[in-house]
Amino acid sequence: MSNTNSLLQNVYLFKDLTLKELETVSNEVKEDSFVAGDEIFMQGDVAKALYIVKHGTVKVQHSGKEDRVNVATLGSGAHFGEMAFLDGEKRSASVVVTERGEIVRIDFQDLHKVLTAHSEIATKVYKSLAHFLCGRLRVTTTDLSYAREKNLHHF
Repeated sequence: MSNTNSLLQNVYLFKDLTLKELETVSNEVKEDSFVAGDEIFMQGDVAKALYIVKHGTVKVQHSGKEDRVNVATLGSGAHFGEMAFLDGEKRSASVVVTERGEIVRIDFQDLHKVLTAHSEIATKVYKSLAHFLCGRLRVTTTDLSYAREKNLHHF
């Protein structure tokens, strides 16, 4: 298995793909090198790709009216930017390189081309995305319920 296939298989979107299917997706991968301080994308940018950190680290930041909040620090094997593939929304956060490294990029138009041409890959990718979103919604619901209980007890 190639290094790129192995990297892709560790991303939830592609974890259920066969080696042949992974190879089909990996043919669309592009690799970019970055140094500390480089911006991968900024909050409000039009979303065009999803990314996987091959080596190095990046910081996800959200800017409010008065401050910038560090949402997460992601290292090798982490992925980001895939949600806009579904909804076409602009970037909800900025991603800045904190440690020199390599980022794997899959342009949305290339991924869409693969999914259109290979229904078996599309089914697996969309199913994985649906499972991920369900999990995220469950966590959000639990967090909101906890916050509401905490808030009611405060009064």
